[in-house]
Amino acid sequence: QFLLHQSADLEKAILDLKTLINNLDQKLCEEFKVALTSINGEFDRFLKLIFGGGRARLISKEDNGLAGLDIEVSLPKKKTKGLESLSGGERSLVSVAALFSLVSVSPPPFLVLDEVDASLDEKNARRFAVILRDLSKKAQFIVVTHNRATMETADVLYGITMGQDGTSKVLSLKLEP
Repeated sequence: QFLLHQSADLEKAILDLKTLINNLDQKLCEEFKVALTSINGEFDRFLKLIFGGGRARLISKEDNGLAGLDIEVSLPKKKTKGLESLSGGERSLVSVAALFSLVSVSPPPFLVLDEVDASLDEKNARRFAVILRDLSKKAQFIVVTHNRATMETADVLYGITMGQDGTSKVLSLKLEP
């Protein structure tokens, strides 16, 4: 009698867990769709800001049981819809737009960007810096860069220099807005 009762409890627990898993799967799927819609709106907005036009969106994709995202991009004056035929600088800017769309929808407390702007020309570096300045109201950015345009928008600069005695020294400069 005891073992029958224990077995019935286990069967009920199994059903309860299956129901919970199904409910969580549905909730995650719904929340993912809502988040993807928001992110796509921001992705498109940032791409237009960076390139002066065009369209972009992330497409949810499942292949052989593996879920993923594809990026569909249409740049002004280009006939391509994928990343394959974009230049390295264009790919970098699309990546920046995607990253900034994620930050805009769900800002982290801080974000470290290491030489993200390295492949950008002066004009695009300035656009990058303006967007970075705007997003810094939502999240704190730590940016490793050698780009002058990016450094000009910073609140604080830190640098490393070597003194005459061969030792490294940290320099810091707080900039007035």
